[in-house]
Amino acid sequence: MLQQLVLGNALPPDKRALLTDWMARNTTGAKRIRAGFPADWKVIDKTGTGDYGRANDIAVVWSPTGVPYVVAVMSDRAGGGYDAEPREALLAEAATCVAGVLA
Repeated sequence: MLQQLVLGNALPPDKRALLTDWMARNTTGAKRIRAGFPADWKVIDKTGTGDYGRANDIAVVWSPTGVPYVVAVMSDRAGGGYDAEPREALLAEAATCVAGVLA
């Protein structure tokens, strides 16, 4: 769905630009997928956080040459309990692995 919204034609161009701008200005993902990609990659994302340490992030990332990719990372803290803290570093580490493959 994100691919259709940001890279496809699911939205008119002005609404697609607005969504892309909102996602680019999002700061909740600074320690998640954004943290795992080099600074010369453009990253826009939407995060999610829930009970039991759930932490998610979905992003569109553009390589330095402008090639777009959709990346999603989802995690939880199995056995961590209702109030478990999300592991943002785990999402960043997964994103670093993805960035290494895409580079």
